[in-house]
Amino acid sequence: MLKILITCLIFILILLLLNQGIRKLSSTGGGAGFRRWGGWLIGLFIVGAVPLGFALYTEIVDVRLDANIGLGLAMLFVWAYCALLLCAAFVIWGRYLYKKNIKK
Repeated sequence: MLKILITCLIFILILLLLNQGIRKLSSTGGGAGFRRWGGWLIGLFIVGAVPLGFALYTEIVDVRLDANIGLGLAMLFVWAYCALLLCAAFVIWGRYLYKKNIKK
């Protein structure tokens, strides 16, 4: 259960990092406005939060002695999704830093 909660915390931190990067990039004129990306961020949160909610629910309610395949698949999906979002955040922050250094 601790692994699920830590993954949830990491997922939220990555989304906040992505959110701040989009805000800073749109403030430098390097992309579409932040208002356009607000709906996308909500969608990205829902796509990652549903498997985490499923994993937490099955961990609390379904007490088994054998392997829970659904729990493992949900966690694998969320970890891969977090890695993909982190790569996107690095690209956005890299574009922001590049445009910031070009203006100097």
